[in-house]
Amino acid sequence: MQRGHKTAIARIFSDLIKADRIVDTAEMECWRNICDKYGIDRDVRIEAREISFADALNAICGSGVPGLKEDLLGDCRAMTVSDGFCAHSEALLMIALTTMLDSRQPLHGEVFSTPKADFNIDIATVLYIEKEYDPETNRAVQTHYRSIFKEFQLAGFHFIYIPRIIDHYRNTDPVLFNDILSFLAPSMSDTGLENTRRNLLNMTTGGFTKDLLCNKCGINELRDTIPSLLIKTGNSFVGEDQYANYLKIEVDEDIADTVRAFVDCFSEMLRSDTFVINTSEERDNQFHFHGFYKQLLDIFLVRRNIRSAVHINPYREEIFFPDIDTKATGLHRRERALYALLLCQGAEGFNFSSPRSAGEMEIYNRRVDWLRRRYAAIYEMFGGSKEIAPDLGVPEIRRPIFSCLRRSIKKLQGLYNPDDYNVTKRTDGSFSVNIEPEIIFVYQHGSNEPVPLKESELYRRWSEI
Repeated sequence: MQRGHKTAIARIFSDLIKADRIVDTAEMECWRNICDKYGIDRDVRIEAREISFADALNAICGSGVPGLKEDLLGDCRAMTVSDGFCAHSEALLMIALTTMLDSRQPLHGEVFSTPKADFNIDIATVLYIEKEYDPETNRAVQTHYRSIFKEFQLAGFHFIYIPRIIDHYRNTDPVLFNDILSFLAPSMSDTGLENTRRNLLNMTTGGFTKDLLCNKCGINELRDTIPSLLIKTGNSFVGEDQYANYLKIEVDEDIADTVRAFVDCFSEMLRSDTFVINTSEERDNQFHFHGFYKQLLDIFLVRRNIRSAVHINPYREEIFFPDIDTKATGLHRRERALYALLLCQGAEGFNFSSPRSAGEMEIYNRRVDWLRRRYAAIYEMFGGSKEIAPDLGVPEIRRPIFSCLRRSIKKLQGLYNPDDYNVTKRTDGSFSVNIEPEIIFVYQHGSNEPVPLKESELYRRWSEI
């Protein structure tokens, strides 16, 4: 057995002993036996503090040592009942160990450990997650929702299904819903409240998985996940940093059977007839504002680290970021038109670096002229005249426009990855704004609702030149 395997074993047992926040004589006796059995010395115990629960468990699964997984799982089970009682918190770690180490177990999972994020999920919360909408699995969840929810509830878990929450918001009287949002965020403008309501009602499980679990919680392993249950099993320290531990179990249209198997396996580990039942459930005209529900609303109401859409209104000469309820300020028509141009250009951007050869210079001049004409067309949409549009091909004219635009965007507060929204100069010298076109919208003349960038009159004029 390698030293890394000993370190992993020490980490797993350390988390298991600390799970119920009580360390007793029986557990210490068991711990001494474990150290003797696996050759865990003081240095190994110190090293174990610096690896995560997930890294430790994955090291054991990939060790290739015959019988190690089975021996370790048996020792873990003995540890949890060494005091005659397996606590709920210990059973949460044991279900993760069982799904990873027991080859006879029909449930198979993956374990993740990530630095604890601002968006914190309560222990024993079960989230349905997916990268993109899966019709069969979602239909099964909706059909069996009550039995799934109650199965988990009776075992001390709280099941979260995003479409169910959104349906509850959607079916609430709009006036009442707006009153609640206004009460919770009194400083937000009417436009901001309406955008918040719209964004909440348009939230999907795929968007939640990407924006919150991947981007905010840092669980990047979920970016390509198929339908799964994500279960918060606990928190632990890696060095001086607190980490959150999760178990992921893949599901399909037989999700109800998977849930029953999971709950049966979990409940068998508990050595008590008494369970703590979480009765948290929203009802008609009633909204929870604690735990998961509060944090979910705060994502939209407290404008912090948001992946905001961008709304371009050339007729009012505005650049608006609706998800943070903020306009870009300190800009003139020339900067707004430049930002719209950059958004139309997309990832390609444009390059003002002068070429060295005469042949390349001719191509460069044609490209700059093409850019001038595109910029002039957009400048006209913002209320200016094509004939007097600034010449972006002249460095002395171009640089102050770029500088002013960058300063304005840099002042925006609350954006997630704010540099993506600003003008970036790449290593090849090209300028671009690195946000996906799916979150860019443009107002049409005489309309109160923006349309996607590529369906807009602004984009049509740009693309025709």
